[in-house]
Amino acid sequence: MHTIEEKKIAWRHLASEQFSLVNRNARRRLDHAISEKVAELVETRKSRTLLGFACMPDEPDLSAYFRHWLEAGGRLALPVWKGGATMKLRYVTNLDAELHPGRGGILVPMDGLPDAEPGEIDLAVVPGRFFSENCDRMGRGAGCYDGLFRDNPKMARVGVAYDFQIYPEVPVEDGDETMDMVVTPSRLIMKKSDDSAANNASGRWNVKNL
Repeated sequence: MHTIEEKKIAWRHLASEQFSLVNRNARRRLDHAISEKVAELVETRKSRTLLGFACMPDEPDLSAYFRHWLEAGGRLALPVWKGGATMKLRYVTNLDAELHPGRGGILVPMDGLPDAEPGEIDLAVVPGRFFSENCDRMGRGAGCYDGLFRDNPKMARVGVAYDFQIYPEVPVEDGDETMDMVVTPSRLIMKKSDDSAANNASGRWNVKNL
């Protein structure tokens, strides 16, 4: 019998293999489709401040959308991984000039940029290794986003992924935070309404109007 953590490790290897099968041109089209759906959600929510992310090679690339968001006057914060499960948020105004490699080679906002308080974030746009049909999220294992959402339960959160990253169920354990919804190139997956996590999601979103 494998432990949950052993299962997660095996699934993360699977994610790397799957990403290697999708060519760059195909991914650009998929990224554009995800970005369009995220933009619709942002507009529906009337968000002004987003928590985005600088993608790693095996994550959806929403940088074109985030650049457009900044050019239109929106506020954008990005995470800074400090090691372990510790993450800070910093505002950026220029994705080309204000990022540098941080821990693990992840692009992060430079030192000296203004910190963003979690309570200022209207919507968090979050990558993951896999998501379930009920919006469970399996990340890379550090627990940074789980800690952020656990400490800030009112923060609306949307996962972004390719369709091949969605499964009926994924390995999760206590402490793994769910998303309110997950956006793929072809789908908008909402948290099912049969548990307390779904009630929390409804409280963060006027789900009936989406």
